[in-house]
Formats: sequence, C-alpha cells, structure tokens
Amino acid sequence: MNNFDIVNLDYKDIKILIVMKTSDSPFDFVNELQEKLKMIGFSGLFVIDELLHSGNNGERFISGFFDGNSFDNSKFRFEDVAKKSDIRSYMCNYLKSDLEALSYSNLTDKQQKLISHGCVI
Repeated sequence: MNNFDIVNLDYKDIKILIVMKTSDSPFDFVNELQEKLKMIGFSGLFVIDELLHSGNNGERFISGFFDGNSFDNSKFRFEDVAKKSDIRSYMCNYLKSDLEALSYSNLTDKQQKLISHGCVI
C-alpha cells in the first residue's frame, strides 16, 4: 500500500501537497517522503495533510521546506488552511472514493458521513 500521495499544487508559495493515506504519523515515513521528493526533483515549500492521523483540527496541516535532498527540520510548523481551500478537498475526495480507509480513520461518525456525502471538511 502506498502510504501517501504527492500532488502538485499552486497555493501561495506552496507547490506540493503530501496526502497521508494512513493514520500513522507522517514523520514515520520521512525517508520515503524524502526519496520521493528527490525522485521528482522537488525543492521548496510543501504542506502535509494528516487528517487521518490528527483529525480535523489545528494540527491537521504541517508545512515545511525540502531543499532537494532533505527536510529542513527548523521549518516545520502547523499551517492554517482556509475551510474552502482546494487543499482540503483533495483528501476528502480521496476518502469519498475509498470508504474502507474512511471507516478505519479516527474521524467522528459525523465527519465520516459528511465526507462520504461529498462534503469537504
């Protein structure tokens, strides 16, 4: 199973969205993430959507900087993403199409129902 997707993005200065497809912490996959980003020749700002790990709260999105070889650990921070942002919709669309992943998430029943009906949270 692929534990994450890398999505090209055009959101302010952030060019890459990393969508975690597991309830594990994204920091459990640092080496894999760095290798994938190196393979695509990426350098710059990115954001991680860890909805399945942290839930829909202020710690859902983590932004950071990748220098082409590794993460700059001093640049990680929680990112506030607008409720109507396309960044939020990617994860919700993924979960709507994979109801099994949605059902195994730590999201509340109400959040799962909203997503399964096409709502973006």
